[in-house]
Amino acid sequence: AVIVETLADNQQYNFQTEKHRRKEQGEKLTGDYAGGFCQSGLFAIVRKPNYAAEQATWVSYYLFSVAATKRAWNWSGIGFLLLLQLFQSSGWFTEKLTRQKYETYNAYMKSVPLYLPNPFSVLAMRNQSAKK
Repeated sequence: AVIVETLADNQQYNFQTEKHRRKEQGEKLTGDYAGGFCQSGLFAIVRKPNYAAEQATWVSYYLFSVAATKRAWNWSGIGFLLLLQLFQSSGWFTEKLTRQKYETYNAYMKSVPLYLPNPFSVLAMRNQSAKK
């Protein structure tokens, strides 16, 4: 999960850096840059890959605590649920802001899931990559 988070953060940073470089140079924005937000790499699989990875980390911690205590519910469940709620709420909030900022975001939302990848879409992307 930490690797996915790092990759997502780097992809977002590289995208935003290049987008702003192009704007400053007066270059015409094309592709994802014209849309204003990253839609490639991990962002082609889920809209919030770094949030998804962070939540996976906390789910893993909770599962380790279940294994250690041999109880399906234990003290760490409260933290686990609160952190998931925090990420859900902040994800919904950023989605709202992004929809208001970028016209094409609604179409992106319809084709790319928020946190959990669609296995069929991932397989289709893999097959398209193999054909190239």
